[in-house]
Amino acid sequence: MVHRPHLYTYVSYRLELVSRAARSAADTVYRRECGFDIRQLRVMRIVEETPDTTVSEVVEATLYERTLVSRLVGELAKAGMLTRRICDVDARQTRLSLTDAGLVVVERANRIGDTMNEDLLSVLDPEERVIFDACLEKLTKWWPDLDSLAGEAKEEPSKTGGAK
Repeated sequence: MVHRPHLYTYVSYRLELVSRAARSAADTVYRRECGFDIRQLRVMRIVEETPDTTVSEVVEATLYERTLVSRLVGELAKAGMLTRRICDVDARQTRLSLTDAGLVVVERANRIGDTMNEDLLSVLDPEERVIFDACLEKLTKWWPDLDSLAGEAKEEPSKTGGAK
């Protein structure tokens, strides 16, 4: 029997292992085949799915920091993949749209992404895929109850009176 460290029992750690492996492979393929990295493509995909979106909406959808999104938007605009314009309603906001060249790149990236996604899931049989998808759906709706968890995380004093 293979010994696994305690850290391996944490779902968040194991999800991170899978996520990092998948992102690393995808980044390599996307750079080679599309000329853009996975973060740039995520921004482009959000803009493609929500035309005339704001930078703030991209920040929220990508889960990236605002400074990173601003830098990525600047790179993509310079590369001719998207356009920026000041919002008519709120001049503090910038609206983003993909160019025709950006649309071509996103379509290619989506085909590649579908193939990589299928490769990742290929280790699961059809029944496992259904269960896995249902589990992921539930997990994406989960939010920790921080108040109850705080009490659980407190250390109990040892029998000698000191902390564990």
